[in-house]
Amino acid sequence: MKRSLLFLCNILVISASVYGQKYFGATQEEFGKNRIQLKRFEWKTIKSNNFEFNYYRGGELLSQMAAKTSETEYEKITETLGYTPFTTMKIFIYNSPKDIEQSNIGLTSPSELDGGTVNLAKARIQIAFAGNDSLFKKQLIKEITSLFVYDMLYGGSLKEVLQSSLLLTVPEWYMSGISSYIAEGSNSQMFDTFKTTIQKASNKKLSHLQGEEAAIVGQSIWNYIAVKYGRDNISNILNLTRIIRNEQSSITSTLGISYNRFIREWKAFYLENQTEVTNEEPAKTELPKTKPVAEQEVSKLSNLKPGEIDTDFYEFDPKNVVLVKENKDLINSSSNLQNSLNTKLKRPSEEFKLSAPKAYQNLLISNDNKFDIHNDPVRRFGVSSKLVLNDLLENHIITFYGFVTPSTPFFKNHDLYVEYGNYEKKVDWKVKFERRSTNFERVDDQNSYLFRPLKILIPDQNNLAISRRTLYQRISGTIVYPFSKFLKLEGVPSAFMTSDIDYIDLPRSNLNAFYGGLQANIIFDNAVTVSRNIEKGTRGKLSLEKNISFTDKNQNFNRINLDLRQYQKLVNGIYFAGRFNYGRSLGNSPKYTFLGGVENWLIDRRIHKINGSNTGVPTNISEINFYNFAGNLRGFDFAKLYGTNHLLVNLELRFSLSSYFPRSSISSSFLRNLQLVAFNDIGTAWNGNQGPLSRQNSLNTEIIGGAGNPFYVEVTNFKNPFLIGYGVGARTTILGFLVKVDYAYGLENKEVGKPKLYVSVGNDF
Repeated sequence: MKRSLLFLCNILVISASVYGQKYFGATQEEFGKNRIQLKRFEWKTIKSNNFEFNYYRGGELLSQMAAKTSETEYEKITETLGYTPFTTMKIFIYNSPKDIEQSNIGLTSPSELDGGTVNLAKARIQIAFAGNDSLFKKQLIKEITSLFVYDMLYGGSLKEVLQSSLLLTVPEWYMSGISSYIAEGSNSQMFDTFKTTIQKASNKKLSHLQGEEAAIVGQSIWNYIAVKYGRDNISNILNLTRIIRNEQSSITSTLGISYNRFIREWKAFYLENQTEVTNEEPAKTELPKTKPVAEQEVSKLSNLKPGEIDTDFYEFDPKNVVLVKENKDLINSSSNLQNSLNTKLKRPSEEFKLSAPKAYQNLLISNDNKFDIHNDPVRRFGVSSKLVLNDLLENHIITFYGFVTPSTPFFKNHDLYVEYGNYEKKVDWKVKFERRSTNFERVDDQNSYLFRPLKILIPDQNNLAISRRTLYQRISGTIVYPFSKFLKLEGVPSAFMTSDIDYIDLPRSNLNAFYGGLQANIIFDNAVTVSRNIEKGTRGKLSLEKNISFTDKNQNFNRINLDLRQYQKLVNGIYFAGRFNYGRSLGNSPKYTFLGGVENWLIDRRIHKINGSNTGVPTNISEINFYNFAGNLRGFDFAKLYGTNHLLVNLELRFSLSSYFPRSSISSSFLRNLQLVAFNDIGTAWNGNQGPLSRQNSLNTEIIGGAGNPFYVEVTNFKNPFLIGYGVGARTTILGFLVKVDYAYGLENKEVGKPKLYVSVGNDF
């Protein structure tokens, strides 16, 4: 019966975790959402004067209509924005909303930076036809405008986007509002909608508005600027925002009034009906009645002093200007003259051109290029770089990753991997090659914990020279079957090898071991990112892996792991985050998990010390390749506990200051991304099958003697196996890195230890 259940778990549970060390089990655990492809799209491309349109079977007429609409509105959009893109914008047209749900665009594009999310998928547009020509055209204009504004503010290249995002954060109403304004314009019907929406959002800050509410309020603001100050000021504000990187200062500088006064007058404009809005022209001012212009002209000419010239009423005299505006004949004459001048100065409109259909060219672009720092639990401080390449549809993704430490000898401590993923059909698949190298010149206080499971201990303040290096190399394939947008099943067969190289005993042959493995995991993920380190939703991953050694059956091992996470908004700016993690290793050679301290602990990392010593050089240190580090257990030293089983609970309250202050109004990145947390960690680890309350675990076992002492014994005590840590912390970004500071107390066997300070980098779980 047990074997049948285990076999059933192998069928139902599929894993995507790495076979080797899980160095950052909490922060780098992969979950991920899905897009389900129900049919294959054979894309074709047509090009107009300024756009590229991609469509598939049944969408040719739709793409032609989109091309005409886009080119017709192109001049209006660029004139209003005061900006013309330098690159040809690419538009993907879907025949129905159901088809666009199958698109992978945006699934891997968002990149976290400086507390916000940069959507690198904005390099292209995707739009679906919902059966209504008018709505399709309006939505198309919105998308084009939004893309132009994004390109205008953030730049077209990846480098420009990343640089601008460090300095520029504009609220949602700013971006979505200008798109809606250009697409829908201004009319009397929208006035009532503006008024109603502004009234509903009166108690909210503009920077906190989202979705349709943000779009309508933003549209009303841009409409108000056009009506009150003239449409030319729209482009002035946009261009100034790109330069000074603050929308409030841009509005103040352009319009010449304070931002608070601008907001008051904007609200009064709609809520108090101070001005009737019938079109985009400013309301005409009632002018005093005057004499006919012809009589005024004679009178003016007869009163000229010697040397004065009347330039046909173009004098800087308010009364004279009023007279000119009052006379219709002169207005018409002046308008005709101005139109004539504009016609001569304006670049002639291009004749609408549309190319013949061609096969779609699937080009690769650089989607993400990350540089990061890590304090590896085994190899200590190092730097990593990750480059992601993908096609515009994001059906093909290539990832390159490298990690290296500045240790001596150089490059003997490193991680490398390259991965290709194919997502164009319902069943996704990936192939991956990875290599890990770990070098040991000696066993000392900083790495001695790695040798405890191998029964190798060293006396205090003593080093044991070993000059050893382990290699871990693996090639794997992954098959992904999505059940829904949030739930998927994965299977990962692989082959991997470990090597133990001894540079002291050169005649000794390398100790190599060859394995075959099968992983299984089921993943659920509906979490969405609110801001950096702040999320809402649920994530879960149940994993099982079976590994068989072709070298020695005594090296066979299996693993099971359950990771559940819940992110919940409590009130504005305060979020709850909870994580439950359970792991167990089985087989002839079960692998160990370590608990204690924090991931990526940078400064003053303290290793838990144990009594006794039993020196000696281990025969094979390749076991270190399979150690697991489950997550944070604050209040205790690093590697306080270890065992083949572990249980860990992390509870946090996260307080985001940006929820109470407009992000764009805080110029300091440090303050803009400042977060406060209160946390509680509970964890334990043990060996064998008797559970955490049994006496056979590393917390309850103490070694006395050894290292030349004829007396050697393992003493078992009766401590409470659960360790509890609690405290407070802060997070913010420094030079683009999320830096975390935690101050924690540890409760062990009903005794509270001295508080510990942790400084680390990287996101929380």
